[in-house]
Amino acid sequence: MQRFRAALLALGLVALLAGLAAGVLASRSATNLDHDLGLAGASRVTALDDYAERARAVTLLASHSAAFANFYQAPGSREQRIEGRTGGEQLMPRVDTALTDLETLFPDSVASASFIDRSGAENARVVGNSVIPPDELAQNRRHELFFHRAFQLPYDKVYQSAPYRSESTGDWVVANAAKVTVGPGVSPAIVSFEVTLESFRLAFYSENPDYRIRVVNVDDGSIVIDSTHPQDVGAVLGEPHDRSLAWAARAGDGAMRTVGNERYVVRQAVSDNNVATRWAVVVSTPVSAGVWSGPFAPGPVALAAVGILMLILSFLGYVAQGRSMHRVARRDELTGLHNRLAAREGAETLLAHERALAVILFDLDRFKHVNDSLGHHAGDQLLVVIAQRLAEVVREPEDVVARLGGDEFVVIARGVHDEEAVAVLCERLTRAIVAPVMVDGVEVSVGASIGIALAPEHGADYGTLLQRADIAMYDAKGRRAGWQIYRDEFAVSDRAGLLMDADLRRAVTDGELAVHFQPSYEVNGGAMTRAEALVRWHHPQRGMLMPGHFIPFAETNGSIKAVTRVVLGLVLDQVVEWRSQGVDVPVAVNVSAHDINDSGFADLVAGLLAARDLPPSVLVIELTETALLADTGVASGTLWALSRLGVAIAVDDFGAGYASLLYLRQFPVSVLKLDRSLVQGLVTDPTDAALVRWTIEMAHALKVTCVAEGVEDAQTLAALLALGCDEAQGFFMHVPVPADQINVAKVVLAATTSS
Repeated sequence: MQRFRAALLALGLVALLAGLAAGVLASRSATNLDHDLGLAGASRVTALDDYAERARAVTLLASHSAAFANFYQAPGSREQRIEGRTGGEQLMPRVDTALTDLETLFPDSVASASFIDRSGAENARVVGNSVIPPDELAQNRRHELFFHRAFQLPYDKVYQSAPYRSESTGDWVVANAAKVTVGPGVSPAIVSFEVTLESFRLAFYSENPDYRIRVVNVDDGSIVIDSTHPQDVGAVLGEPHDRSLAWAARAGDGAMRTVGNERYVVRQAVSDNNVATRWAVVVSTPVSAGVWSGPFAPGPVALAAVGILMLILSFLGYVAQGRSMHRVARRDELTGLHNRLAAREGAETLLAHERALAVILFDLDRFKHVNDSLGHHAGDQLLVVIAQRLAEVVREPEDVVARLGGDEFVVIARGVHDEEAVAVLCERLTRAIVAPVMVDGVEVSVGASIGIALAPEHGADYGTLLQRADIAMYDAKGRRAGWQIYRDEFAVSDRAGLLMDADLRRAVTDGELAVHFQPSYEVNGGAMTRAEALVRWHHPQRGMLMPGHFIPFAETNGSIKAVTRVVLGLVLDQVVEWRSQGVDVPVAVNVSAHDINDSGFADLVAGLLAARDLPPSVLVIELTETALLADTGVASGTLWALSRLGVAIAVDDFGAGYASLLYLRQFPVSVLKLDRSLVQGLVTDPTDAALVRWTIEMAHALKVTCVAEGVEDAQTLAALLALGCDEAQGFFMHVPVPADQINVAKVVLAATTSS
């Protein structure tokens, strides 16, 4: 009987585990499909929203163009200005150029761009790159969907119309319109440009043939755009009679549904009072069916039922109790995963039977920030959710997933012996980790740095494999590479990293850091306006090191705050010396995201200024756009505290982001520094020229000083003068030098330089 019960127990377990395994595999397949489908839906609705937002942002930028304001400030009647009889010969060409520039930023996507008077008459219109002659301009466009609504909106707001057929080209389009900024009072005109619906389709088109993307009108359930069917000129809009997706209009954002052999996800596009379109993006993909297609399909259920029946007939209680005690001793109390002991036992068991396996070690990036910001209970909730995800994405049931402690996890994967298999598994683990988690009502997201050691190449025992996976993990973390397989040279580079860390900490305390300065100059006038401090390291063995050799390392190992404190002290000491010589020049100091995300940074700056009896106006805190947007909540508090103190804020390396320029309005930014990549293409690239011009105009509209970086020649400086840029900085005017080599009396003009 004992043998019978043991056999019955074994058979029951085999049947049950086989059923559960089949169900888990089916569930995992369905979960992976839903996860991938959800990512596809999120990416496609983001692409659609970003494209629409970019069109609205460009419309707003265009409405601030001086060309439109100059039209209404010119003498004579509107007709005289349109016909070129008053206002100068460049008045209308500049208006036409401002409209034509829209085609430059939206090639092959703009049906027409118009400058329309409040009366409804067109002042100017461009179709493609062709300027419409004055005698062909429409005299009344008050019937347009966007006309009255655009005039009702406040300045700096854009109205996006519902789709309609363009009278200029016959294309189905969506119009974006905004009032022209002329001055106080009622706006006399609007700027409008029509973006084709076909360009919207191309904006969210997916190269994956398994996905079909459709845009559904939430108001009537009709299909407006289908990724598989181009919107032809002259055809009806979308598929007006197809109501097969009408249910999506009532579904919540992120809702999923299976209809027939198709799985659908619904994502709601951005909609507000200024957007007439109410769209939902529906992404679909085929799904399989069969007796093993799901966890509750007949196959897994029947197999599990047989196993359960067998187990009921055995001494389940005693066996279950023993297994439970064993499991508790080898489980992590918080997450329910294997613990350090179970991981070691599982790895040693696999090593005894498997020739090839991978030890995958990783910890969570930004987890400390979650603990510090929301509390340790929030960090625990995050660990539990991530642990559940990790347990679902391992390749095989025999693979071991364990929490070693804190935010450190390990996966022991059997049969993994090449980089391709490692890449597939690491991508799945990364997707499981980085997906956002709702914790205490706050959506948080963390990353992962992953190190991999393979047996038998990197070691034959678990201890060696774990140590080498740890070395690879820190290499991935240092290079922000995501994941990295161990290589023998890492042991050497790991030692080099330790030496660099020790050297840098010694440099901070032993005075090896120094500061050079590079001035900025007025574009119109040529006088020096401020100096930017640039740190240098006088290394005793390697000579002078530029910031690129050690600042990224300092940001990784946590010593950047100490470096910033030393640089601030050196700069303010130099300001004291300059002021004693009668030189009053503000100095800009570059800081990192680590600095502005420190709630005590503003107090540190205030203390350093007070210790030297210096007014806050002598200091400018400079940071990149990326650092500014890394954690807007903490950064905003720090920057406003500095601004209230009297310290100016400058955004460095500003790129070509339209939305980001408008986003800066919530920060106390007083100086905007154009990135050298835009400035150096100013005289050769029309797109860069248009972006620079519009960025300067918008900066002035926001009352922000605009500084061009990377000015290398007289032609660029002359072009900046013509565009009205405030200040410039670059090797053409002054290279970075020690403080005693700066000529504060130097004047740099757009045509020549003189001292």
